[in-house]
Amino acid sequence: MAAETHHLFRRTARGRRAKDRAIVTLAWLAFAVALIPLLAIGGYIFTQGIGVISIDFFAKDPPGDLSQVGGGIRNAITGTLQMTAVAALIAVPAGIVVAVFDTEVGGRAATVTRFVIDVVAALPSIVVGIFVYEAVVVAQGHFSGLAGSAALAVIMLPVIVISTEEMLRLTPRPVAEGVRALGLSRWRSFLSVLVPAALPGIFTGVMLAISRAIGETAPLIFTALGNNFFTLSMNEPMQGLPLLIYRNALNSAFPAARDRAMGAALVLVAMVLLLNLLGRWIISARRPGR
Repeated sequence: MAAETHHLFRRTARGRRAKDRAIVTLAWLAFAVALIPLLAIGGYIFTQGIGVISIDFFAKDPPGDLSQVGGGIRNAITGTLQMTAVAALIAVPAGIVVAVFDTEVGGRAATVTRFVIDVVAALPSIVVGIFVYEAVVVAQGHFSGLAGSAALAVIMLPVIVISTEEMLRLTPRPVAEGVRALGLSRWRSFLSVLVPAALPGIFTGVMLAISRAIGETAPLIFTALGNNFFTLSMNEPMQGLPLLIYRNALNSAFPAARDRAMGAALVLVAMVLLLNLLGRWIISARRPGR
């Protein structure tokens, strides 16, 4: 009897080990499938764009004639940073307030708000661009960096709201109950305790929103339009990296335009990568025990 039981245990152990190896193998295969396109795209952009990178490439503006050799992306980098920063100033406070409202108030109003946010999140970016064109550009009478920021803010808002809601709901209930037991009001408890507790996750959502918005092209075509000259005025047409990439790529028959497009694409990918790494680092630094 003991021998039969031992044999049965050995067969069960072998079966479990085989299943474990199969699952691990499938996991590594899935990782490889996900990594292949990333490495292919990243490697192509790096090899095609690295030869263009230089101090002049960051310090000069693009030439008026796209077929002309030389020039850089100074105005595009400045415009992208400006428009994205203004969009974040609009979307981050609004997104956190909406998320707190949905989490704390609840009810029918919160249900309607969540539905609207889900719809906005699913909208194609070109639709957002057309909407902001009608709402801002037509009202202003001209294209502007401010209109571009408004379009990027609309794109960022759903990501911030959804991620902030999830982080607030993950806050341990004993923390929320303890705060209420101290007699703090609902809004004071959120602003003083619950939001700071969820801050690393909220910041990650903000970084994801910025990473998505910073590479959008279609909304900027309808709002910021682009500008071959350096400007800091948000009330004028403004250049951005996605716009510069788009317009030079359309003229890729000219080697100089193609080189500028690939160099700008490499810079844009590097910016997105740095934003994601910054978000990961902040989460790691804020973990308990650090």
